[in-house]
Amino acid sequence: MFGESNLGLGPSVILSLAKSIPPGSCVYHDRYFTTVPLIEEMEKLNLHSTGTIMQNRIPDRATIKFKKDSAMRRGECQQFVCEPTVLVKWKDNKSVLLASNCTGASHTTSVKRWDKTSNSEEIRRL
Repeated sequence: MFGESNLGLGPSVILSLAKSIPPGSCVYHDRYFTTVPLIEEMEKLNLHSTGTIMQNRIPDRATIKFKKDSAMRRGECQQFVCEPTVLVKWKDNKSVLLASNCTGASHTTSVKRWDKTSNSEEIRRL
């Protein structure tokens, strides 16, 4: 139905919808659709692609050693780059994994976040 079935149903849906947008556009998707092969295919189509990703959808995840959540502080991030794909793990209350072909952890900003343990606001880098 969606054509690119060799990538799976989720990525096929994204690729089907992406046919209607101009090259150079930014596409954001959630973890149910995101795979590394999708990010690579979007790069070939000249589309910027970013999405949350599940750990089990990262190929060669045994060779990519992200820190354990318990070893990361709130606001800390870790990045792995394998052109054109960037994988970022960022820790807030829980960790979030992102995959992208257009952005990484180098684009940060300061924000105010409430810390329950100290009952105060603190500024973290995202």
